[in-house]
Amino acid sequence: MTNVGACVRYRFEGRTGYIVAPPEAGHDWLALGHTAFVEPWIDPHLHHHGIAEEAFLVLHGELHLWVDDTKVVVKPWELVLIRPGVPHAVVGGVPPIEHLGLRAPALRDKETAGEIPKLLPEPTEEDTRELRADWGYRIPLAENRNRNCWLLGYGSARFASDHVILAHVDFRTGGPRPSRDPHRHRMHLHAQSWEYYVAIEGGQTLRLEDDVVPVNGGEILAVPPGVRHVLHSREARYRGLTIRVPVLGSDDKLED
Repeated sequence: MTNVGACVRYRFEGRTGYIVAPPEAGHDWLALGHTAFVEPWIDPHLHHHGIAEEAFLVLHGELHLWVDDTKVVVKPWELVLIRPGVPHAVVGGVPPIEHLGLRAPALRDKETAGEIPKLLPEPTEEDTRELRADWGYRIPLAENRNRNCWLLGYGSARFASDHVILAHVDFRTGGPRPSRDPHRHRMHLHAQSWEYYVAIEGGQTLRLEDDVVPVNGGEILAVPPGVRHVLHSREARYRGLTIRVPVLGSDDKLED
């Protein structure tokens, strides 16, 4: 973790464990963790969160979850979001597993919710990988409708979330920006929310106040409230996430 002016740069490549978490993060709106090509694991118990939403993004291998009496297989470049109060657990996977885990807000609201069944049924194959259920969502990021858009949040976001706003950016060429690119080239700040730029593949450059700051694959740049910033340039191919917490109204964003 290094300071970039008022911002903070984290590195997750090759690291297993929490990357962004209180108290070092300076707030309890978000926790971000990463596994670096590990063997499958099984949680000791089912658990749920009283307030927080929990999300899993698999980058390599498979992650198997037991969610509300359903086995959910998460494949590479799929995101699963689980709502508060829903019992769930990790019950294995296909190695080596690399994934990003997100919890918003980062509260100590985890409670044991029972034992994992000893015999888990095999998952059924749906006609589509995209899955909306009472417990949450499974979102395949490779599908065009889930690229270069606000995935989680409110308003134009494809999937509702009370605690996190998340965009998936997949910039494949060196030409013009995709028409659905969620980032507008206008200097702005957020009055109360934090914004996290998660570079998974490739790199991009941000203008932060009067500085130009690169964010390369395997890095996260945290931009706190009140810091003016804008996307300056992006290389191809770039894949990453933009995360904003907490979920506030449109008056939180102030543009030049």
